[in-house]
Amino acid sequence: MNTMKMNKILLKIGLVAIGVSSSFATMAQDFAPVQRADRYQVEVNIIGRLDSKIDVTVVPPIMNTDEVIYAMPKIVPGTYDISDFGQFVRGLKAFDSRGNELKTKRLDENRWSISNGKALYKITYEAVETDGDRKADIFLPGGTAIAEDGVLMNNFGFVGFMEGFDAVQYHYEVVHDESLVATTALDIESVSPKRDVFFARDYFELHDRPILYAADNVAGTMVAGAEVTIGVYSPEGTLDADVLLEGLKPVFDAASNYLGGSLPTDRYVVLVWGLTREETFSAGGVGALEHFTSTTVTMPDVDDRTYAMFQTGPNPKMQFLRGIVAHEFFHIVTPLNIHSEQIHDYDFINPQMSKHLWFYEGLTEYNSLISQVRGGVITEEHFMSEMVEKMHGADNFNEHIPMTVRSKHALDLFADQYLDVYQKGALIGMALDMQIRKQTDGEEGLVDLMIKLKDMYGPDTFFVDDQFFDILTANAPEGTEEFLYEYISGTAPLPFEELFPEMGYAYDEEKLKYVVEMPSWGATYLSSRGKYYYITDIDSESEFTRGFGLKKGDQLIRWNGEKIKGGELQNVLDEWHETACVGSEVVIEVIRTDANGDEDEIELTSITTFATESERHILEKSDSATPEQLALKAAWLNL
Repeated sequence: MNTMKMNKILLKIGLVAIGVSSSFATMAQDFAPVQRADRYQVEVNIIGRLDSKIDVTVVPPIMNTDEVIYAMPKIVPGTYDISDFGQFVRGLKAFDSRGNELKTKRLDENRWSISNGKALYKITYEAVETDGDRKADIFLPGGTAIAEDGVLMNNFGFVGFMEGFDAVQYHYEVVHDESLVATTALDIESVSPKRDVFFARDYFELHDRPILYAADNVAGTMVAGAEVTIGVYSPEGTLDADVLLEGLKPVFDAASNYLGGSLPTDRYVVLVWGLTREETFSAGGVGALEHFTSTTVTMPDVDDRTYAMFQTGPNPKMQFLRGIVAHEFFHIVTPLNIHSEQIHDYDFINPQMSKHLWFYEGLTEYNSLISQVRGGVITEEHFMSEMVEKMHGADNFNEHIPMTVRSKHALDLFADQYLDVYQKGALIGMALDMQIRKQTDGEEGLVDLMIKLKDMYGPDTFFVDDQFFDILTANAPEGTEEFLYEYISGTAPLPFEELFPEMGYAYDEEKLKYVVEMPSWGATYLSSRGKYYYITDIDSESEFTRGFGLKKGDQLIRWNGEKIKGGELQNVLDEWHETACVGSEVVIEVIRTDANGDEDEIELTSITTFATESERHILEKSDSATPEQLALKAAWLNL
């Protein structure tokens, strides 16, 4: 693997050096650059980090109105919850160039009005970490964290913008300890032992390119002409950048091969924030947040044995990280290169949602999986298991709400349906992929449509949200229009029973099977009351249960000769059920207390009966698949 150890910030592409008066830039406490009309000049001081706070100074562009408004984001792209980052600002003050304080008024959680805006020179405040406020419930990969030996800087958690001036460039200085090294996708103007200067062409780019400051735990490699970098904060020392990058390299290679051998970006950065064992269960979430050219990941900083408790398969730590990063990495296609006006002109205060969240998140999730099976990173069986699991997941959401409608109203009316974009949204991607393969005899797939759209639009062009179906129809094979309106803006069940056989699979949405009925009762074990289970409820509708003649208060001793110990009733029943036959006799022993309080051990019997169980989403390889169907599957999965 072509892996390089990086010592400082890695991505020095298109840097532009901007001179700053040395008399103003020497000390963090005396940040006083010459104010300009065409830029923000910001200093964030992370030295000290007293009480998980940092000092922020913003010199905005020259204002030309009497009253101006400074704002922090209410929400950011990739999150679908209101965050109100203004709640983490403390003691905001505004000053003119002579140091006189200007009058400020807090308008709401995220905005401050500043009087005499034409005289405004500087805004100062403290910003506290989002991770320190559990009540705020900020997803940590989309927030900020401040530790003694590291800082996770999603810049939108520390720095805002003047309303109406979010398209202005930022010159962003970070004052830091000499022991900390920055990893970021931001362009760099200069680096020194205690001060780094970054550049962003506007607020969207500043928000979109987070920074990790930590000890030098950084690695990089080239993938299809793009520089891929990973920076790691590891408080427990189990997360090594070189090891993690080596494990992620097959995912990046599979993605580039899936996309035709190239990537639609020249850089990509993975920022990993490790969590101690205690933080794993108390911090603001394990997972990731995508950005156009990077992702922030929070993951447990523990050994493989601990990962094996919640992640199956070999090398569980790497499997966990691959599953997260594979999804986030595919956001370089959408929304980076394919997006609507709602994302292109993102409103950080009053965001407008697109109807095509199913496309941004659902197809990204599907692409992250199909690229891995096509690239040999995961097996065909693993891929199918993941997709069947998503079918079961989608069953938990309202199938009668069109995906376009729930996407448009993901922040309000249908916020509780949002997570279905990762379930049904991914299934839409799979169904559409199979549909395209079927219509083109395997010559084209969903990825070919994505590449066409990427080449049509790119990062600087957007499509009109209401015209997206027309755009897809014009660039996809025959039958796509009907698919879009029937299954995405409509609510018809996805046509898997029609599509899977074309790929050599047999699929049943639901099957009924006959099984031996289990007892239907309420049984409670309380160690304080004795060593047996107490019968607390009896289902009178169950012939098998009713046949025993049980009474409430009976204590279960044995089931078919097997002694029942505290906490083991379900295990005893499960073992019996594996070999039980309809029509056989079951003998149980109970202790029954009479009206006088006397206890007797008695035997009760019943005859087993059958019950029906519904099994959903049965997917198996077809024994009768034709050569044409197997060839189509091979084209689909690259077998």
